[in-house]
Amino acid sequence: MKKSKVVLGILAITVVMSLLAGCSSSEKPAAQAPASQEQAATGHQGHSAAMPKEDPMPMMKEMDKSLQDVVKQVKAGQTMDAQKSAAQLVSTTDKVMPHMMDVGLKDNLRKTAVEIKDSVNSGKTDPSALEGKVKAMQDLMKQTSTHLQSMSH
Repeated sequence: MKKSKVVLGILAITVVMSLLAGCSSSEKPAAQAPASQEQAATGHQGHSAAMPKEDPMPMMKEMDKSLQDVVKQVKAGQTMDAQKSAAQLVSTTDKVMPHMMDVGLKDNLRKTAVEIKDSVNSGKTDPSALEGKVKAMQDLMKQTSTHLQSMSH
């Protein structure tokens, strides 16, 4: 009987201390931020509160610039610079994706960006083959911009 009272007392103290620590913690909003990012990454975005707060349109402009740089650098034979720009294109695409709700559009955008990067990284890049991928990427970027503008952040 005495042992169970001690165990219950310790359990009660632990619960009260954890509640007090949770209620008075000034770091609580910071601890919730990664959780909302995880929700965004896994696609469980039930409402706009899980949506990142920054404006995705500057990222779309950055993505467009990276795409144009890739094309220019491939045509000029600057393979190393084109590879860097292609990597930047994929990186920027990854930054825009949490802002999007359309899963199919997300997948196509990422897939096309990776195809361009892989094509540039393959060593010998055929500019005419790259043009088709770039055209597809530009179309997807237009759809993405329209999609992002139609959503309320």
